[in-house]
Formats: sequence, structure tokens, C-alpha cells
Amino acid sequence: MGLNAWMEYRMSSSCRIAIVGGGLAGLAAANALKVFGLKAEVFEAAPALGEIGAAVNASPQAVKALRAIGVGDKIAAVGTSSTGMYTRNMQTGEFLEFNDRIKTAARYGAPYYTFHRADLLDALASELDRSTIHLGHRLTGVDERSDHVMLAFEIGARVQAEYVIGADGVRSVIRRALYGEDNPTYTGQMVWRSLLDGSKVPEDVLEPTGHIQWVGPGCHLLAYYIRGKKLVNIVTQEDTDKWVEEGWSTRGDPDEMRLSFPNPEPHLKKLLSLVTECSKWGLFTRPLTQNWGRGRIQLIGDAAHAMLPNAGQGACQAFEDCYILGRWLEACPDPADAFANFRRIRIPRVHGVQRLSFSNARFKHMRDANAQKAAVAAGTGSVHGNSEWVWGYDPIGEWDKEPVVPTAYAA
Repeated sequence: MGLNAWMEYRMSSSCRIAIVGGGLAGLAAANALKVFGLKAEVFEAAPALGEIGAAVNASPQAVKALRAIGVGDKIAAVGTSSTGMYTRNMQTGEFLEFNDRIKTAARYGAPYYTFHRADLLDALASELDRSTIHLGHRLTGVDERSDHVMLAFEIGARVQAEYVIGADGVRSVIRRALYGEDNPTYTGQMVWRSLLDGSKVPEDVLEPTGHIQWVGPGCHLLAYYIRGKKLVNIVTQEDTDKWVEEGWSTRGDPDEMRLSFPNPEPHLKKLLSLVTECSKWGLFTRPLTQNWGRGRIQLIGDAAHAMLPNAGQGACQAFEDCYILGRWLEACPDPADAFANFRRIRIPRVHGVQRLSFSNARFKHMRDANAQKAAVAAGTGSVHGNSEWVWGYDPIGEWDKEPVVPTAYAA
């Protein structure tokens, strides 16, 4: 055997199910398949497991899914629960709305957690055989064939997989290979993010719940504790006529961040004064699409349905994906049939959640503060939108049922 042939042989392998992407969606998928007796190999581009970004939320239905894939105790150990989100007017500090998460947990039988992303990723990784997680594998090519899919990686490795789950995020290589460029469009909205030492944030700034949202004309800002009270995560969203690049780690200017929120009420002003480092990025949308995979390839999470963050459901919908996909793979002898059934059940619900996210942004950023307040008081509007159907969903009991989506968010 010649050297080139020997190297090609040495760098080639095969598996039944390959999961491309070792972030939250990919590792959750690996746990789900493990629970249902299916082995998968995970291929992650980065040299080490790690999540970019500071925090992630898991609402009750997502927590149910995480429990069902075997990581319930691990997430409970690293999740932070607040009594609820308290919303104020950004410029007056006036109370607007309270979302009681104690009652939410009691109603739906699961808590609402916030996590540091790295902690949640570690919890998901802890239940997996590390020999099945292949780091430093950046996907460069996908070759669909009649009886398998050939994956090519930058390091020269080639993997022949019978079936592929694409969990490689918003810039999915697999999605691009299947459907070409999505031509994402800039929404005219941008995000600021900062992470503060919790001990340096006066407690009264985040009173009364430790989870505060400020809303104002064309913008909103969220601040809440993670890792108990060790850290305070700040994430904002604002309408802007400035072009902002898509990305998670563009370094921002704290003074520019502060100027984005003029005339802040005293608590918010104090919070913003503590920011010494921040990042920013633009929000881009991709059209709601049925293009979630075909044949032997299934996309999940952001690779299938990246969404705006206004409903706190990006990771949650990925966790629902993982449990329900695992159930279908257990139920169907042919994984391609499982993938098709998964899409049939998931697409209508996820599209509804995506529409909810769009709707929430419009309400949070209302220019008329009095009209916004009146709508909340009358029960005709909410900074959370109509989320009961999202949080009240039971992925364990309804994994094979047509989802119920309110008319306002249905196609």
C-alpha cells in the first residue's frame, strides 16, 4: 500500500449515526440517542468543548426534555432559578409586568432555569463516552450517496456515516451543502452582551427578583444572575439604522453601549456604569423554511431553525428537537422515516415559536410607552407574548402528536 493510500485508509472511518456539531444541540442529541439505545459519534470543529456566549435559558418544557434524556440531576446542580422576570420602563423605572416563575414551575411540573452556557455544556458532556466525541473536526464537505453520507473534514479525515444529524449551528456547513446559501438579511436590530461579577453589582439594582427586564422605545435590556449569584448576565436588543456584523464575539465599546440607552432610570444607569467589557453583533433572519433535511440527513437546532432571541427559545427548541428525534428513531426501523416524521411534527411548532419571537420584539420596542402599559394592564399585550402554549407543551407525552399552535402564530 502506497503512502497516500495508507494515509487515506488511516484517516477514514465509518459509523452508523454521525452528529456534526458538539455544542448544546449536538451533545443533547447524543444524550437522547444514548437514552434510546442508539450510539452516535460526535464531530466538533473546535479543539475543545466550549460554548460562546454567557447564558442560556431553559423553560419548563425544555427542562422536561433535558430530564428525559438523562441529565436532569446534572442540570439542576448548575441551573439558577429566579422567582420571576420583573419588567420596568427603561426611563422611569415604573413597574410594567411580572412573570411569576414559581407559579410557572408549579403549573407545568418543571422549573425555569438559567445557565452559564459552559456549565450546561459540561452537564451534557458528562453523561457521554468521551471517546465518541471527536474534537478538531471541522467539516468541509458532504457527499450524499444512495446508501451512506461521506463527510470530509479539514484535517483530512473522512467519515462514512449511514445517517447524519446536522447540529452545526447557524452557519451550518451541512445546511449549505444541502440547500446553498440562505441569503440571511439584517433585521436592523443589534445585541449587546456583558458579564459582570455578581459581587460588584449592588443587590438593589436587580431588586426585587434578581431577574430584571427594562423596556423602552426601540430597545430592551435583560439582566439576571447565573451561577447562583456569582455572575450577572446582561443582554440587550435595540433597533438601529447602523450596520452591525453577524457574529458572537465582536468586541464592543462600553461607552457606546451606554449611549444606546439614553436617560436610563437610576437602577439601570448604575448597572450600565459597571460594564467594562462588552460584545456586540447584528441579528440576521433567515426565512421560515421546510428545508430541515432530506433522506439520510436531518438538521436540528440553529442549523434548522435559527430564531431571534425574543422568546428565550433558541436552545429550548433544540432540546425539544433532540428528545423527539430520539423517540422517532426508536420508533421507526428506518431512520430516514424517523427523520421525515420528526419534520412533520416539529416544523409547525417551531415556526410558531419563531413567529412569537418576531411578535415579542415588536411589543417590547413599542414607541408609545403609555399604549404599551395600557395593553399589559388590559391583558391585550405582554412583553412575553402568548407563551403558555410554548411552556405548557409536553414533549414526552406529545412527541408524536400534531402540535397545537395559536392562530396568531400559525402559518
